[in-house]
Amino acid sequence: MNEDSNSIQERVNSRIASTQQNEEQRVVGVLRFLSLGALFFLVAIGTKSHLSGHHFHGNILFLFGIITLTNLINFQLRGNASFFQNAFIFMVGILFLYLTASGGESNTGPLWFYVFPPIGFYVMGLRYGLMLSTGALIAVFFIFYFPELPFVTTEYNSDFKIRFLSTFSFVAACAYILDDSRRTARDELIAMASLYEQAARTDELTKLSNRRDMKECMEKELYRHQRSNSYFSIILMDIDYFKRVNDTYGHDAGDEVLKDFASLLKHLSRKVDVVSRWGGEEFLMLLPDTSLVQALAMAERLRTKVEGYPFNYRFKSIPVTMSAGVCSVSQHEDIDSVLKQADVNLYEAKQKGRNRIEPPVKKSGISKMNTKTTTE
Repeated sequence: MNEDSNSIQERVNSRIASTQQNEEQRVVGVLRFLSLGALFFLVAIGTKSHLSGHHFHGNILFLFGIITLTNLINFQLRGNASFFQNAFIFMVGILFLYLTASGGESNTGPLWFYVFPPIGFYVMGLRYGLMLSTGALIAVFFIFYFPELPFVTTEYNSDFKIRFLSTFSFVAACAYILDDSRRTARDELIAMASLYEQAARTDELTKLSNRRDMKECMEKELYRHQRSNSYFSIILMDIDYFKRVNDTYGHDAGDEVLKDFASLLKHLSRKVDVVSRWGGEEFLMLLPDTSLVQALAMAERLRTKVEGYPFNYRFKSIPVTMSAGVCSVSQHEDIDSVLKQADVNLYEAKQKGRNRIEPPVKKSGISKMNTKTTTE
């Protein structure tokens, strides 16, 4: 039975995951840019400190510059984005605490802390960003009001302390609100995009894959075939004399036949198979890792099941049969030629009287495929 493992939703989720991965890459790109900027300023201000005779302060800034450069090189060599992000945030937090505790240049060190909340929320998310901002606020509070601490080497006047703590809290709150709004809007856009993507891939009546989704799946299978020499086959099916169903029983009955036919195909297909409504009363089934003989046997099994299935509408029994053309990728180089051959085979099946499979399937192939399907 065809389950969620190869469903339309799974392919939609894959696209969404790809989008989220792109966002993570953008975050890493921003951090690399910020790291290069931080490296420039650390070297520049460190050099200025040395020229001003503040050698200890200059050496500390050079040390942080070395740490920043090492983090960049480590990411370039190993590509560990999580470690790179955490190390950057940790390094920036320690650097800003040092600048606050030492005063930096002319007691302006705390002013660097204003950039910490936006960076923290952007990189770490709302929860951890809030924890980082709160922790920074508490640390600065202790530095301001407990100057006797061993690592604190400067003092600030009361007005500055009150104003800084107030404005820092305001900046952190604004950063939280803005990042929360950004993430909420992003999630809403992703949800909307997911709905549109699913609608663009789904046949409205039968809920099967549509032509666009099937073509994408076939392209992926073709790529896998070209890369690893795997094979796949397709079954192109058509409901025989479907116009008669509409003319005799009405279009509502025809829609019910299409939906029941689609449900039957889904029920008889494997987890890895993809079933689509190709157009009108035509349906296409993609069979990965399936040879032509196996696909022919599967098509014959479908034909037999359809012929014996009780299609009903308003207590009226509707006789339904199907014809099918089968083709394997092994003898073709592209999707168009595979589809063309399957269409030729389907046309031949109709010309020979309908309710049949082309090319003809041998009885031994049917028995072998039925045995395999039963074990699955």
